Amino acid sequence: LWLEVREIKLEIENKSLVQNSILPFRIQKLTFKDALFTDEYISRILGLLKEITSLQDLEAIDCVLEGKGEWDIKEIERSGKSLVETVSITNLMIQNFHLFFDLNGIESQIRKLKSLAIVSSRVFMVPCKLAKHFTSLLYLDFHDNLLVNNRLNETLCEKSWPSLQTLNLSQNSLKSLKETANSVARLHKLINLDISQNNFGDISDVCEWPKNLKHLNLSSTQITKLTTCVPSTLEVLDVSANKLKEFGLQLPFLKVLYLAKNQLKTLPGAAPIPNLVALSVRRNKLNSFSREEFEGAQVGAVHLSVMECHRSLVVVLICALVFLAILVLVAVGYKYHAVWYLRMTWAWLRAKRKPKRAPPKDICYDAFVSYSENDSDWVENIMVRELEQACPPFRLCLHKRDFVPGKWIVDNIIDSMEKSHKTLFVLSEHFVQSEWCKYELDFSHFRLFDENNDAAILVLLEPIQSKAIPKRFCKLRKIMNTKTYLEWPPSEQQQRMFWENLKGALRS
Repeated sequence: LWLEVREIKLEIENKSLVQNSILPFRIQKLTFKDALFTDEYISRILGLLKEITSLQDLEAIDCVLEGKGEWDIKEIERSGKSLVETVSITNLMIQNFHLFFDLNGIESQIRKLKSLAIVSSRVFMVPCKLAKHFTSLLYLDFHDNLLVNNRLNETLCEKSWPSLQTLNLSQNSLKSLKETANSVARLHKLINLDISQNNFGDISDVCEWPKNLKHLNLSSTQITKLTTCVPSTLEVLDVSANKLKEFGLQLPFLKVLYLAKNQLKTLPGAAPIPNLVALSVRRNKLNSFSREEFEGAQVGAVHLSVMECHRSLVVVLICALVFLAILVLVAVGYKYHAVWYLRMTWAWLRAKRKPKRAPPKDICYDAFVSYSENDSDWVENIMVRELEQACPPFRLCLHKRDFVPGKWIVDNIIDSMEKSHKTLFVLSEHFVQSEWCKYELDFSHFRLFDENNDAAILVLLEPIQSKAIPKRFCKLRKIMNTKTYLEWPPSEQQQRMFWENLKGALRS
């Protein structure tokens, strides 16, 4: 079972840590996150945690430690030995870091510990006297701290960490690979070492390492050339993300080699690494492979991308596909009126920001007239004369006469519709085919029909089927199918009735 405690400021009384619970506790992992500890609390908690005999894993994340490490060692020792095997501390903030004590006297609590991780917590050393008491520790992680070579020499002193097999010192402030190796050489059982993301640069020719070291991570360490400082006992070597231009080390036991993100122009020779089974050479400057580089040996699996093998061909294919995709998008956009929809969406957003209906005092016209230029003779010479000379006269808005010169057409259309009591559409075959009329229908479709269908008056100069209306004006098509519209009649007697009905519609 795993218990996580978040965002608490702990105060300890002289009683059990876990209240109202039935013994025995079965918590295996306990995590403190965003918690505040004091020296007094640490002294009590180390004793009280021993009541949870099942506890094996203790974790602290983003916590703050007040005090200087003045813990009550006698109280801690009276509670017995700790049974915790794994401790993980990430981003621990010690407010008085420069005054912190060396934890002398806590040795009895660390002998059973098998895994310790103190990450991103500004660790700069572990006293040699304390380090010698981590007798059972197998795994140690000091990633992203402040270790330098002279302090590392103290931390990894003789007889310290006697059982350690895995050590992570990545992203610290180590500068010398030789000094680092000499310190690590005291860990006689060490198998895995990660010293990546330090700044070693040039390295010496001779270094001393643990005799059992098998895995070494030297990635991102600014190395420009590999020397015999690298131990020959290795089975896995990672030197990726450096500045290597060649690789010629004699590593008879090496099985896995990571050389990605370097500046290699040729593959490493096969003879010096006869047992190699996996090689990563991504993101180098390799130009070609020769039979001599492989010495005729069969390659089981080479994972190279198509881009790495056929760069020019891939670039040409990508360009062709991009061009083809553009052509397809243009064709589809033309067929399905994509430009129209984009234009209408933008115009609709602009129109939505305005008031939905102009106040009565801003209404200047009885009707805005939308018509085809081919029907202008009927509109301007017959309809305008009949309506504007009526008693009382109607005020009509026509684009030829009333649009503001120099003003953008979209703003003219929207403003004229908003300042008109009605919008009068003079429909004909010419109207349906006219791009200008479609443009006005576009904005009336959004501005008027979405708000009030009664604001539109339809006048048919000639018989026209609703299916002739463009499909994208679905609401206009629906209105033609459901709403009564006025048809211009051929006889004069019927025309008088037409004008009376039109005038009545304009006044409604």
